[in-house]
Amino acid sequence: MKRKLKLPEFSKWTDAQREAFWEKHQPEEFSGWEKTATQFVRAPRKLIQARLDPADARALDRVASRTGIDRSQLVRAWVKEKLRKVAQPR
Repeated sequence: MKRKLKLPEFSKWTDAQREAFWEKHQPEEFSGWEKTATQFVRAPRKLIQARLDPADARALDRVASRTGIDRSQLVRAWVKEKLRKVAQPR
């Protein structure tokens, strides 16, 4: 049986650090956790539709194909990248 890990002290962690931690770990890996009927569920994502010109949609599909991800993942990555840039103070 694999030895259980000790849960880190989260009080000084940022939300982003906590999120990254839980993306890599499951609660069952740590001592003091018991399996229950409660399930951890991610918040649903909001669906947003965007109208594109046919040429832009084809270009988007080509880039997505080249990068090996589907177009919705590509658009989501681009939007997140742009939002990070505009959120940075100058």
